[in-house]
Amino acid sequence: MRQIKIIYVTLLSIFILCAQNAIAKEYEVPPTSSTRGHVPYISDQAMEVCIKLYNEAKWLDKEISNTQVNQYSQASVDAYNNKVSHHSQMINDFNRNCAGKQSESAYKAAQKLNNK
Repeated sequence: MRQIKIIYVTLLSIFILCAQNAIAKEYEVPPTSSTRGHVPYISDQAMEVCIKLYNEAKWLDKEISNTQVNQYSQASVDAYNNKVSHHSQMINDFNRNCAGKQSESAYKAAQKLNNK
């Protein structure tokens, strides 16, 4: 009976964590700075890619922050380092291709991604 309770609590915990991740993943428009002067515009299609990159990097950052690394397991350390490396690459891509740029309908691009 005790084993059944442990299994039930474990499954319930996993379900709750999965539900939180599914609910929390809604695309939002990256923040824009209020600079004066010329702000480069990109196409709506390029902005959709930027919104996707921004949000996926944000979600990966949250996942990295919540990751428990077993320092005695090389596989665990490698998996964590791979996530960090991937996140760093995503941020570099966003900064190079998206930061400081605007599109005519960034909000519509985010809505389109949320409806997929």
